[in-house]
Amino acid sequence: MKKRLNEWVYEWLETYKKVMVKKSTYDSYLQYATHVTCDKSLKKLSNSDIQKLINNMVVDGLKLSTIKHMLTLVRQSLKKARSLGLVKNLSMLEDLDLPKKQPKKIKPLRSDEINRFLKNSYLTFYGDFYKALLFTGCRVGELIALRWSDVDFFNGVLRIEHTDYKGELQAVKTAHGCRQIPLYGELLTLLTKRRRRAKGSEMVFTNTLGRPISYRTVLDNWHWYLETIGIYEPLGFHVLRHTFAHTALRSGIPIKVVSAWLGHADVQITLNIYDSIDETDFLKATKQLEQSFA
Repeated sequence: MKKRLNEWVYEWLETYKKVMVKKSTYDSYLQYATHVTCDKSLKKLSNSDIQKLINNMVVDGLKLSTIKHMLTLVRQSLKKARSLGLVKNLSMLEDLDLPKKQPKKIKPLRSDEINRFLKNSYLTFYGDFYKALLFTGCRVGELIALRWSDVDFFNGVLRIEHTDYKGELQAVKTAHGCRQIPLYGELLTLLTKRRRRAKGSEMVFTNTLGRPISYRTVLDNWHWYLETIGIYEPLGFHVLRHTFAHTALRSGIPIKVVSAWLGHADVQITLNIYDSIDETDFLKATKQLEQSFA
């Protein structure tokens, strides 16, 4: 019986990957597998067939990262197919053309928006949660999963060791993701007050019923809150992470330290995403240059 690529990828996932990875990882694999639409038999598979998969995803407007994940599935499944004698070689994976990655344009909150954001946080039950995102640069899932045992008031650090995935508490995926963030100023005050008001829950942030909060709940409330304080641009939670990084870098904190706080595996990732030049930086640098040649 001929095995077709789109069928083989699912068979490979079910047989060789399902019991080897976390459920959340397997679910993401299944999502990427939906883009493997080529029904050519494995023995007749060519380079142009794989290139067409890539081209179709580009036309559909999918991200480069999604395309790469799809290719990883195809590559790994075909390596297994070769070991089983289903394909002779992997020449179909050579010299593939990928779209160029478009640099991310990071736009942190302006100073007036930050002031409005902080000043009016009392308007929403989840104000402390949103402020903590800004003060720590954490990802939403990491803060949802934060427990009081992760807050070390004695040593003045916040330990990020878990994340929330669809209501399930999981360990962070990488060693760099497991990190410490300093408890300072406003963040320390915020958490100290919450600790005093805590009513037995092990979670730092809870919903109105005292139960663990869900991503959907805080996301819906987030959009309402932004409109309430006069920020009408559609912004995701990541703007708070961007603002944290931008503010830290502008204040002179070494990028290596900021990168560690963000949980990046490489300082270059932080540089590529956050270390951009805005108008204020440009004017400041121009003034410094003028003084240097005066």
